[in-house]
Amino acid sequence: MFQKLRTDIVKELSPIRLLLVNADGFATNGVKASNKSGLNGNSIEYLRDEGVECIAFSGIKSQDISSVAESLGIELHEAVSDKEEFYEKMKSELLLMDKEIALICRDGNDLQIMKKAVFSAATPDAPLDVKMDSYYPTYFNGANAVKEIAELILKAKRYPDGWSE
Repeated sequence: MFQKLRTDIVKELSPIRLLLVNADGFATNGVKASNKSGLNGNSIEYLRDEGVECIAFSGIKSQDISSVAESLGIELHEAVSDKEEFYEKMKSELLLMDKEIALICRDGNDLQIMKKAVFSAATPDAPLDVKMDSYYPTYFNGANAVKEIAELILKAKRYPDGWSE
C-alpha cells in the first residue's frame, strides 16, 4: 500500500514547536488511554527530540485527566478558565508565533483559539461546528488523538517532501 502525507499538512506541521491539547476528553465516560500506539508508544518523547513541546490544558481538575496526561508524559494545566489567555501565555513563555502552534480541540469554546493556531485538529466527539472549523479531523479521541497528531508532526518534520510507505 502506498501512502503519502498531504503536502498541505506537511507545510502546516513542519514548523510546529508546540502541540496544545484540550485534555477534557482524556477521561470521557471513564475511557482511559489505550495501549494501542504508534512509534513504540514514544510519540511524545520523539516530539521533544524534534524540539516540539506538548502541553495539555483542562477546564477542570480531575485525577483521571491528570493520570492520562502523566502516562503520556505531558505537562498538564488544570482549571484553565480562559483558553485564549492560556494560549497567549504559552505562546509568550515559549517565544512562539501562531504558525508554530498546533491544537487538538474538542469543545465549542476552543473555537476562539482554533483560529489563532496554524493547525487545529478536532476529535470525533467534538461538536460539528468545531469539526467544520478545524484543519484536520482525528480518527481517535483522548490520548490516542494526541499520539495520532504527534505522529503526523513527526512525519512532517522528518519527511518534508512527504512520507510514503
